[in-house]
Amino acid sequence: EADWAGLRVVVAGLGISGFAAADALLERGARVIVVDEATSGRVLEDRAQILRVLDADVRLGPEHVTGLPAWPDGATELVVTSPGWRADQPLLAAAAAADIPIWGEVELAWRMRPREGAAPWVTITGTNGKTTTVSMLASILAADGRRTIAAGNVGTPILEAVMDPEPYDVIAVELSSFQLHWQRSVRPLAAACLNVAPDHVDWHGSVA
Repeated sequence: EADWAGLRVVVAGLGISGFAAADALLERGARVIVVDEATSGRVLEDRAQILRVLDADVRLGPEHVTGLPAWPDGATELVVTSPGWRADQPLLAAAAAADIPIWGEVELAWRMRPREGAAPWVTITGTNGKTTTVSMLASILAADGRRTIAAGNVGTPILEAVMDPEPYDVIAVELSSFQLHWQRSVRPLAAACLNVAPDHVDWHGSVA
């Protein structure tokens, strides 16, 4: 129930989750700078144009991700990162050094849920089998007569599910290890880790 209006937020990455995060923040009245290393591509350009119409400051190009973007009237208060960005990426490292909170889209979605009556989350993670299992879970819930959706890493951004004007009864959420790295307060109704195998070690730094 916090007031998001005027909050200075940097959204790192203009992929599916970054676009959803920026859109949700702008809808809540936050002030948003969006940065992405890429400079071209039809989808990227379309997303950038939409966000600019919504009054976001969109900055494309590698020069915008080498450090934390500056606001003309104060410091960044929150960074929302796309899951593929590593913790040692210069922009994120600068935010961490300045003690600025860094959330992923999943954490942002959890904190944007209504205080009362929000749909519970049932979450699935693991190296292999996540999409199959979360799709099966959504089918089971639907067969039980619940209004549900499979969201998160499975394709539909979790923010879209959380902010749907027609609330869901329960949300089946697929979470990657990248997404889990950036979550801070998510408390699902139930969760399962299917398996753990060496994968994305270059991103995480080690198997441990």
